[in-house]
Amino acid sequence: MIRDAHEANASATPADFEVDRLRVALPEYFDKDGGFMLDRLQEALRAGEVNLSREGYELKFLGKSYAKYLTSTKTETVIVPDLVHNARDANATSENVYVVGDNLDALKHLLGSYAGEVKCIYIDPPYNTGSDGFVYNDDFGYTSKDLVAKIGLDEDEAQRIIDLQGKSSHSAWLTFMYPRLELAKQLLTDDGVIFISIDDNEQPNLRALCDEVFGEQGFVATIAVKNNPRGRQSSTSIAPVHDYILIYSKAAAIAGIGGKRLTQEQREEFKFEDEHGNYRLLGLRQRGVASLREDRPDMFFPIYVNPDTEDVSLVEQAGWHEVLPRKSDGRDGRWMWGRAKCVAEADRLVAKFVSRRGEYDLSVKDYLNNDGLIERTKKSFTIWDDKGFNQQVGTQEVKALLGADAASYPKPTPLLEEVVQLGAGLNDIVVDFFSGSGTTAEAVMRANAFDGGSRKYIMVQIPDAIGEGEPAYKAGYRTIDEIGRARIEKAAVKIETETKANIDYGFKLLRLEEPSAKTLDELQSFNPNEDGTLLAGDFVSKFELNGTPGKDVALSTWLLHDGFGLTPNVQVLRLADYELAVCGDSAYIVDPGLTSDDVLEIVSKLETGELDLTRLVVFGYSVTFSVMHELKKNLVSLKSGRTVSVIERF
Repeated sequence: MIRDAHEANASATPADFEVDRLRVALPEYFDKDGGFMLDRLQEALRAGEVNLSREGYELKFLGKSYAKYLTSTKTETVIVPDLVHNARDANATSENVYVVGDNLDALKHLLGSYAGEVKCIYIDPPYNTGSDGFVYNDDFGYTSKDLVAKIGLDEDEAQRIIDLQGKSSHSAWLTFMYPRLELAKQLLTDDGVIFISIDDNEQPNLRALCDEVFGEQGFVATIAVKNNPRGRQSSTSIAPVHDYILIYSKAAAIAGIGGKRLTQEQREEFKFEDEHGNYRLLGLRQRGVASLREDRPDMFFPIYVNPDTEDVSLVEQAGWHEVLPRKSDGRDGRWMWGRAKCVAEADRLVAKFVSRRGEYDLSVKDYLNNDGLIERTKKSFTIWDDKGFNQQVGTQEVKALLGADAASYPKPTPLLEEVVQLGAGLNDIVVDFFSGSGTTAEAVMRANAFDGGSRKYIMVQIPDAIGEGEPAYKAGYRTIDEIGRARIEKAAVKIETETKANIDYGFKLLRLEEPSAKTLDELQSFNPNEDGTLLAGDFVSKFELNGTPGKDVALSTWLLHDGFGLTPNVQVLRLADYELAVCGDSAYIVDPGLTSDDVLEIVSKLETGELDLTRLVVFGYSVTFSVMHELKKNLVSLKSGRTVSVIERF
């Protein structure tokens, strides 16, 4: 667990993260010793007539190599579930998650289960304005000579990187953001999107950074959000009235961007109704650009109308009126639909006699709900101008819920509802790893209440202390995450009261903690005796944190690492004298006390099929040498021929 991560970090390099991605994506270009065969890849690309560009344009900043190194290292924190909070009725079955801890560590943990699984990420990172409190807060834990050895810098540059500590320069901000965006990209589905709020101060640098991380082909849009109609008067010349949201994806061409909700006024346009629902009428004749017969000759054809019943047909019939798409000036126009579509959807065509012209006009039924179920949306624009997006709305929302101005410039819920609507489908996961006051979580609940969705959220917030002079402190809050969690709980009550919607209003609470230096030293020095005893005592209890037993800490950390997520379904199987934790195809031995009799029980249940496993994960400190030897030996020679891997973790 922690010892394994610590030992891996000792040999980590800035390139490890990218090399690991290459090894997964292109295993055929690595030799048996793990070397990357660049010449073979280049030859394959040449054979495919791919242009091997040598353009020198790239983003450079002080600390970039260190940022890459941070991306490559493993987290040395553990996951501590809050058992009391999680057992409450509203939270016990919830699939929403609130993580208290550094978001860089959280992202590294999340990759174990959520890589390629997250459809929508929204973040509101520090803007680095000089007044938002951002400084690069990394104690490094290395000397300049360490960085020279680990990263390959010269000593002068290594010292300059260490000097970024406590700074708020552009380089410090980019060093902070780079690894977080690299890891966040790995969470996204192939069509997933990330929305990033920013202002003018770092917007150009963020755009350049995202172009590098996601590739220029990942750029979707830059949204200008009008959030301060009166303008920021602190500006010495022109008063800004907007901030930005940058939208990126792994590939913009397939980015899963949804549509914008219709306003009430727009819904009222659908004033007609039939058995398929509400609809409006759109003229079948093409208008505007490319609307002449010569533009699309195949879309100029007659449609026939029964003058008695006003039925419509594409087949000529005696006594029926012929209707052609002629323009008001007599020129031949064209239809909006082709002949095949008109035939296939003839029941959507509506004829109406226009007396002043003495002829029939044709329209199309345009339904409010797609497939009769999901309300239609419209394409979003790059300028968002809505009163609900004004920054004072967010402040008023938090004050109404918590009774105090407990958050600084919180984003308004309508803005985040817009993001969720565009970025996440009905059953998708939404992640916000700069959670702040928890607006994103409320937006997810409101979106679910509106359309009956079951979107899930994962919020991450570092427990930054609140200053004694702040309104939030006077209201009783001591850390930022306390504000966010209180806001989510109160917003849930409000939404349920207002909508009566049957959705997930709870959340699981987890904290990221780093074991003490003493525990780490003991883990590093541990070795079992071959006579079957342990040199140390109960190591599991050393991970007891915040009142959570060490077994729950280890199990939560491993389950996330192994792909079972933050809300896994764990079963307990009683052996001879031991309780085995089982999840999916894996079982976990965490607490000490496993005996030979328990090993025989495991083998027996595997042979009979009562236990269906592919791996058995063992906390190496908890099992004696002799029992571990017996366990491995028995699982290698199962009569059924099945294979169960024994994985030791330290």
